[in-house]
Amino acid sequence: MATRTFTGRTFAEALSKVKRELGEDAVILKSERRSSSGSFGIGAKDIYEVIAASSDELKADLESGTEFAHELDVQLKDEKPARAPASQNYEIALLRTEVAALRDQLGELMKYFRYNNLPAMPEALSISFERMTEAGLGRELAADLSNEALVSLGPDSLQSVEEITSFVISKVSQIAPPATNRIVARSNRPYKIALVGAPGAGKTSTLQKLATDPLGYGKHKIGLLTLDTHRMAAVEQLKTFARVSGLALEVAYQPKDVPTALTKLQGAQVILVDSAGCAPGEEQRMNELVELLGSVSPDETHLVLNSTMRLQEQIAITKRFQQVGVTHLTMTRLDESTQPGMLVNISQSARKPIAWLTSGQKFIGQIERYHPEWLRAKVFNAGFAAREFETLSRNNATA
Repeated sequence: MATRTFTGRTFAEALSKVKRELGEDAVILKSERRSSSGSFGIGAKDIYEVIAASSDELKADLESGTEFAHELDVQLKDEKPARAPASQNYEIALLRTEVAALRDQLGELMKYFRYNNLPAMPEALSISFERMTEAGLGRELAADLSNEALVSLGPDSLQSVEEITSFVISKVSQIAPPATNRIVARSNRPYKIALVGAPGAGKTSTLQKLATDPLGYGKHKIGLLTLDTHRMAAVEQLKTFARVSGLALEVAYQPKDVPTALTKLQGAQVILVDSAGCAPGEEQRMNELVELLGSVSPDETHLVLNSTMRLQEQIAITKRFQQVGVTHLTMTRLDESTQPGMLVNISQSARKPIAWLTSGQKFIGQIERYHPEWLRAKVFNAGFAAREFETLSRNNATA
């Protein structure tokens, strides 16, 4: 890989030279401020040095190792071990194992090179990077967004945290897009929205918020259908809610009960469907859920996720519920989450838009539609708020 060194009286000047020579997609490998001495120590001044490379060359170099491993693996698979002696078969098997290990090591090396050898960044960009990681966006995603800002924004913009934040939010809107509200008035049939998720995710409370809050579907004529017959307490809870709210409720115990229940709710504009909590490892219950939802044929299926869970647990749940036909994500208990930025990683992993954000136990005023601008206050300021709280706590403890 051919690297080039650029210098300037300011970081912005050096960076502009990088963009001019290597293009907007250039990769910054290293940057530092150096002191340049004049003659006999007179006239010393600081210069900024940036080492960069073409993104195409870097990608080719990084991929060459994995391509070699792949080609070698293919050649090994083409061998016919049946004709070879046992000792040779053993050597081939051992070589295959080593090739697989080499591929894994190269992958880890690529990740380390990309995310742990980050170049020095302007102060404003460094602040934004810190806010993203503290708020839960994840180091790799935060690094990608920061590097993209570094090569895309002008020198003046790179000195403004606010402008960097706006740039990052515009990129996040592509990674974790908001859902479009497709509810339209129609006379032939209601719009059906099913809520699914693991036990304790907050499906029933989310349904209640959606049914009553004007920011949800409270302005529409609502019908309720519950498939959660595994817990009688859940059915009774919804019956009480429906009675107090003046909403029609139907219960379907089996798939054959669904058509009749939907017919009784035909007068509703929107039918909200509650379902039993299903843990990722409960194969039988997952199959039952798939069958029940098949009878409902929902227009949207929302996977409800508890935002206080660890990121890897939430990603595992999104993968497990793929067979249900999830179309949207809804995040709950955001008032309890210390890392709300995780929802961006979850949406990116699941490749599904985020529909709703909920908090608290009240039916009104604690649900809102997700929009990337929500991140401006909740994510980019949350990290520093948490750090200030920790500092205050330490000061109080030592006082």
